[in-house]
Amino acid sequence: MVFMPPQHGKSELVSRRLPAYLLGKDPTKLIAGCSYSSDLATSFNRDVQRIIDDEVYYGVFPGTTLNSSNVKTSAKGSYLRNADLFEIVEHRGKYKSVGVGGALTGFTVDIGIIDDPIKDRMQAESLTVRENVWGWYNTVFSTRLHNDSQQLITLTRWHDDDLAGRILKKANKDGSWHILTLEAIRERIQHPKDPRQQGEALWESRHSKKKIMGLAQADPQTFQALYQQDPRPFRDNLFVSNFQYTKHVKNVEYSVDAPIHFSVDFNARPHMSGLLMQVDWVDDGEWNGHESYWELRVFKEYALKPPKNHSKGLGEELLAEFGNNLYNGLYLYGDASGRNQTGIKGAGVKTKTHFTEVVQGLGAIGKVAEMRVPNTNPKYRGIGKGMMGRRIFLNEVMSGRLPIRVMIAPDCIELIEDLKTCTQDANGKLAKNKNKEGVEERGHHLDAFQYFLCHPKTFGKYAKIR
Repeated sequence: MVFMPPQHGKSELVSRRLPAYLLGKDPTKLIAGCSYSSDLATSFNRDVQRIIDDEVYYGVFPGTTLNSSNVKTSAKGSYLRNADLFEIVEHRGKYKSVGVGGALTGFTVDIGIIDDPIKDRMQAESLTVRENVWGWYNTVFSTRLHNDSQQLITLTRWHDDDLAGRILKKANKDGSWHILTLEAIRERIQHPKDPRQQGEALWESRHSKKKIMGLAQADPQTFQALYQQDPRPFRDNLFVSNFQYTKHVKNVEYSVDAPIHFSVDFNARPHMSGLLMQVDWVDDGEWNGHESYWELRVFKEYALKPPKNHSKGLGEELLAEFGNNLYNGLYLYGDASGRNQTGIKGAGVKTKTHFTEVVQGLGAIGKVAEMRVPNTNPKYRGIGKGMMGRRIFLNEVMSGRLPIRVMIAPDCIELIEDLKTCTQDANGKLAKNKNKEGVEERGHHLDAFQYFLCHPKTFGKYAKIR
């Protein structure tokens, strides 16, 4: 699969140049070229023919030629050549174009190319259209493939439930699909052949970063889907609607002399979650209209999976990586429910809590850690005059209106994904949807971030959280 932004040469490479090249290398190949409409698929067909007819092409692939006449129906001794199908002279190779929803009856496919199976956002947002595309893919396109067939799907990502999204969720368990994602502005995806640094445009001379970021400001959702190949829920449904990758994700450094703030969330599945942060007061600079401000750096995350997915493992990982540097100051935050007892030792006597196990994992350093865990978690909604609930406060912080600059290291993948994709439920709470195994896959690092952010001894005072 190839995911690329619009007007960056995707169709030129995949639907025009590639079929001609493949037939030049092997004129026996049977190729199907498909797109959202028969008219677009037909235009690709004509373009492929023009490339094959070119003298330069003939100089490279003299064995791949087309009938010099337009032949619409089979005739003895003639090779077909029309807007829907052409055959390679003296070979079995063919190229057939069809719109999504069209028929491929009687046509065996060695190489199947699907270029933009969905036309626009209106179609992408229609469940009926998505179901029709999925049905056509499974009952028409896939039934023409054989054991050695190859597929190439190229598109811009309008929706996370588009054809590519469904295949990756339902039919890629064996990892047989190879994915190439080229973002318009490089954020998180790095391909070995892509020399760009973070924040650089894919085609600066044609579609500059300035132009693309203008589009991002005007319509962030379209920018994320079409240009960054990262479709998200509607902005109004997002829990953190003010998160912006290019604004908040920065290369940050860990200071050995500064205290560490360690915030955790206790869920063994899919992982035990932890965030490491440091905070500095900056009074000799200017940021977002603030002459002085707090700089909050999230420099590390833990997502511990078996066999380390337990509370003690969080402390052990922290100790192993930072050791004696933790004596410069260590503050522990997390879910208030972690104060609950987790074990029983004879005669009904309860022992240990999640937090005592974290401290135990820290060894001797655990004795100097300052526990900052409230008796109850901050409310999602304000409960007093002038008070902001968790979600509103988090969005105020991310907007930059408060003197708190959030900087997140690019390799904090789980937190970044939570900030980008987590939604709110009807009551404004963080929606933690479960998969078919009953596991809440997302939201745990976002919870850990909120526990730290809302604490009265960190930034909760700005929301009057007590």
